Amino acid sequence: MGVENGSQSIPWGGEWRRHLRSDAEMDLVRSWMRRVECPTCKAVVGRACRTAGGRPTNEHRARRDAVGPIPYEQWRQQGLIPPQRTYTIPAVLKETEKARKDFNVDTALADGVAIVRMFLADRLGLFLQGEETMDRIDDAVRKLIEVRGPVGTADLVTVLASQVAALLSANAGPDGDPDTLFETVIRAQLDMARTMQKFEKERTDG
Repeated sequence: MGVENGSQSIPWGGEWRRHLRSDAEMDLVRSWMRRVECPTCKAVVGRACRTAGGRPTNEHRARRDAVGPIPYEQWRQQGLIPPQRTYTIPAVLKETEKARKDFNVDTALADGVAIVRMFLADRLGLFLQGEETMDRIDDAVRKLIEVRGPVGTADLVTVLASQVAALLSANAGPDGDPDTLFETVIRAQLDMARTMQKFEKERTDG
């Protein structure tokens, strides 16, 4: 699959699977992957892999390795899938790839770093409750979530929560209470937001 302005190694998932592949191509890939029994979950030939809880899931790594390279070019020559399409990688994914290389970390942590960097870059707009700033960040996060899918999204939320908890613990100090500091921060943000809303309302009415 062609990709403009960025690495092709970024893990795609969720909604972007449908953007990057046609239904016919996905059916071919699925059938190819299921040509062998899965060494991990023991799913038989022709059946989907299963999680430990018994739910269908994407083919496990061992099964993908067992079937070998997917013959995309052969399928294209046979007219089984449409010509290769090109997609532009969203800016947020370029940031996550940069963070992954900068810190030599896994995708979930790189995603968390990229989002925090976005907030830091736009902190003035956020402080001023700028709608354009929030819309821009919302759009970037939405694209990231679409790419990662449900599993990646859960990983991202976990990483961000752990980063916040670590920062609160560090700021609270050895004798402080991170829970109290967190509550103080939330209340301060709410008070600021309400003050800005009141100011905007008075400005509009006045």
